Amino acid sequence: MREPKLGNLKVDVAETAKIRRSLKKQKSVKITINLDADSLITLKKEASASGVPYQRLLNRLLKESLTSKRATESRIDRLERELREVKRKLAA
Repeated sequence: MREPKLGNLKVDVAETAKIRRSLKKQKSVKITINLDADSLITLKKEASASGVPYQRLLNRLLKESLTSKRATESRIDRLERELREVKRKLAA
């Protein structure tokens, strides 16, 4: 199959706008990302073993990591508040 010449390509503005509106309604967004080759191999092996597509697995792992980080930060904030309260009581 021959590659089309760039000069022959035309931009369909209406169709592009339609696609953008459709993507805006979706919860997921398509991105391009660079990953370490070894990490990608490991991810694909885990995905194959679990039967889950690797992109879905990557999304789940990312969500879990971010949720865990938020939970850890909120625990630290709570502990810091409690420590300030204890210090205040001891100083009184």
